[in-house]
Amino acid sequence: MASDLAAFRGMERHLRGEPDQADYLIDLSNIVRETALGGDTRRSLDRLRLVLAALCRTTGDPDVTVHAIADNSLLDRRYDDEFPHPGEPGLLREWRDRGLIAAIGKADPDLLDHAKVFGTPVVSSDNFTGHRGDHPWIQGDREHFLRPERPARGGPVRLVRRDMRVVADREISREGERDDLKARNLMLGGRPRADILERSWRCPRQACNPGPAIRGGKVVCRSHGTLLADAGPRRPRLQLKILVDGQCQAWENLAEDEGREFALGRGHLARIDPELLAERRRLAVSRHHLVIVAHRGTLRVLDTSKGRSRIRTLRPGGAASPWRTLPHRDDLPAGRTDVARYGGFGPDDEIELVPGVVLRRSGQRWPGERAEGVRARPPRRPGKEDELTRTD
Repeated sequence: MASDLAAFRGMERHLRGEPDQADYLIDLSNIVRETALGGDTRRSLDRLRLVLAALCRTTGDPDVTVHAIADNSLLDRRYDDEFPHPGEPGLLREWRDRGLIAAIGKADPDLLDHAKVFGTPVVSSDNFTGHRGDHPWIQGDREHFLRPERPARGGPVRLVRRDMRVVADREISREGERDDLKARNLMLGGRPRADILERSWRCPRQACNPGPAIRGGKVVCRSHGTLLADAGPRRPRLQLKILVDGQCQAWENLAEDEGREFALGRGHLARIDPELLAERRRLAVSRHHLVIVAHRGTLRVLDTSKGRSRIRTLRPGGAASPWRTLPHRDDLPAGRTDVARYGGFGPDDEIELVPGVVLRRSGQRWPGERAEGVRARPPRRPGKEDELTRTD
């Protein structure tokens, strides 16, 4: 495999520091680490050379241009010995300093933002599963992603247009959580750090519901960097997602306690910006719209709204099932509250509260202690009639 730095410098004519000046976007960390492209080292700049050559052949343009984005970790000096030639990581850092490539903490969000804004194709082997909640346009896309492949029988690297397929909602949530845990150093050997995640933590900052992170071997608050105190075992939780017109606008976590009722209603929509959810639709949701109960490892749900909610099952890669009505409180025999009469709320189900406002289950296994990432104003303090949970 070539390690000639002069040949690598010849790639500079293809590099563009601004995404709007490039014909293609390159997931640089993914390409440099893609061992299937050849070479016996964990990282190799020659893999970028092979991909650029494949782009020239595919487009018929010897001067094709790319905007390459890397994670900062690719340029970290601690991993220089993973390259076959000691000059390769130094050349990458030189390109960064000269503005020929971009290097940021996490490349994927910028890469996908550029692809969305400019419509530029992305060269990567990554499925971007955890990012599909923020970028639903990836689901089923067949135009904007190319994967580099090296034929098993030998020959030059080629670029294959990808079918990104439709990934199940729970898988998107699960992968997004894994990305988040990795960023907080809470993954060890490819597994979540259960010893940390199964504990509750207390931050010295008032009114902080901390998300733990590992820094310098210590458990700290990811927001403030302060040391956290162990507050005992963490109660198992499930996460629900509230979508408005197909976009997730809020999360709600509920304790996974056998038989405990969780009443979801209008108060849970208070955080969502009125520009995203008009008052008319907000008021169409009852104060106590649904009752959700954890029952024998499953979720059961009862419609308690003034109107009628409905449920359907999403089939990954296929059409959703027909809508069906939920069991309603008014349909139960007088005095009967048998949970077995409630409807099932499975991992692939979605419940329509009112048209355009949908509730889904998240695939996260370790949801935060509060609704992380709610992109709206802080919630108002609910009135007594708007209590968000009840245990009676």
